[in-house]
Amino acid sequence: MYSIITEGRVEIKKFLTEEEIQALLNYKELEVIQFQSVIEHETFQMLNDILFSVREDVVLRVYGFYNSTCDFRFLEKLPNLARFYAECHQMVENLEAITNLKKLKKLMLSIYGLESFDILSKIPDTLEELVLGQTKSKKPNLSILERFRNLRKLLIVGHKKNIEVISDLTSIEQLTLTSITTKNLEFLISLKNMWYLNINFGGISNFSAIEGLDNIKYLELLQIRGLSDLSFISKLTGLQYLVLQNLPNVNVMPSLSNLTQLKKVAFENMKGLKDISSLEHAPTLVEFTHWSAMNMNVDDYVPLLRNPSVERVSVGFGSIKKNTQFEKLAEEYGKTEHILWHNLTFFMKANTSANEI
Repeated sequence: MYSIITEGRVEIKKFLTEEEIQALLNYKELEVIQFQSVIEHETFQMLNDILFSVREDVVLRVYGFYNSTCDFRFLEKLPNLARFYAECHQMVENLEAITNLKKLKKLMLSIYGLESFDILSKIPDTLEELVLGQTKSKKPNLSILERFRNLRKLLIVGHKKNIEVISDLTSIEQLTLTSITTKNLEFLISLKNMWYLNINFGGISNFSAIEGLDNIKYLELLQIRGLSDLSFISKLTGLQYLVLQNLPNVNVMPSLSNLTQLKKVAFENMKGLKDISSLEHAPTLVEFTHWSAMNMNVDDYVPLLRNPSVERVSVGFGSIKKNTQFEKLAEEYGKTEHILWHNLTFFMKANTSANEI
């Protein structure tokens, strides 16, 4: 049996009939099939033969098993599976069954009790997307990543042992580093195909290595401990979309006058921010949002509103009075509050020319 959790995401329990699997096969919006309890092995065999043999785009996700052991032996029935998420907390058995996935393109390995990443030495080196979740142990070594020269997307949570190996993964297009602290980011310099960079939590404060990397089109910085100087952003001349969130030590926005492709800037909960006057001189800025702007005054946004390229602005002060004042001020400057690019997905759909993301 199964139920649709959200559009494209299905939860299965106990078993599936052949008719149910056929229905899933015909569900065009299907993205993820997930389960959190034991499923009959015959179901996996039918999923392999009927669905995964045709739908390589569908992810199989196993998660939970908080008070029981997650046995990965079911993977022996799934040689056609190309996308697999393993999100089990601690007790796992037969993890080596992952090596049966000869067509594997995308893997999430988020097992808190994992002691090493040795299993990665036995999966196809043609892997294109990889997520390495947080583990209790600090032993896992990232040097094993060296063999995955086709990686396009990489997300790492909390691991930094031999993180320099990333510099060899020159096919990477999207990189996310979560809860990681390193002295610098020199291992990113060689990643000329990387257009998406997301760094959140952790304590990286030296970003000088990425100055001048004009291949970076999307940059997101979230809750990075101690980060106060954003001057490096001024030299990211290829930047199109900038997201800054929960950076309490940032007081001033750097110059954006040389960022001739920057179209969207989004702030959230920037408690220390006082000076955003540089937004007036962002030559191609079209859309701006600032949520949880309790520390700001309405007049602080006048430089932004004077920017002739800006079309859409929305600010949430946490105050009805301030919100109303800003709406009137924005209208006086001919700006609309109708936001179109709510996130990167909306932006990418709207900007499809060769020079854009």
